[in-house]
Amino acid sequence: MNNPFLILEDVRVPEADFDGYHAYEEKLTEQIPMISGRMVEEVQGIVWRIDYTSGRMRDGETKRLLSALRTKGSKTAAFLPDNGDVLVTSTFLVETLTPPVLAFFDGAEPVWRGLGFTLREVKPHA
Repeated sequence: MNNPFLILEDVRVPEADFDGYHAYEEKLTEQIPMISGRMVEEVQGIVWRIDYTSGRMRDGETKRLLSALRTKGSKTAAFLPDNGDVLVTSTFLVETLTPPVLAFFDGAEPVWRGLGFTLREVKPHA
């Protein structure tokens, strides 16, 4: 991988297969009940969301990435957004984590697939 598209806690994330990577802005909203009984939606700001699903990954890559994802607290990530061509850096929390599945062994080394996660920016940037 020559040009990184996602670096999480200093770990270069391997390229995803096909449509396994999305980095996009999303409205952060809150639903508020009014005295009249109707609900209104208030926009709190705009946050980045990153969705990733891996293809095949070597054992070392998998272990480094899982270690970064499983540590508690927020994580720093540099990522390529869908509306830009340079990496953007921000702080994220892991919303979901799908553990990898053992695909096969390449000699004695395990090869994994299907590692997935969703990151959400901690604070709105807009």
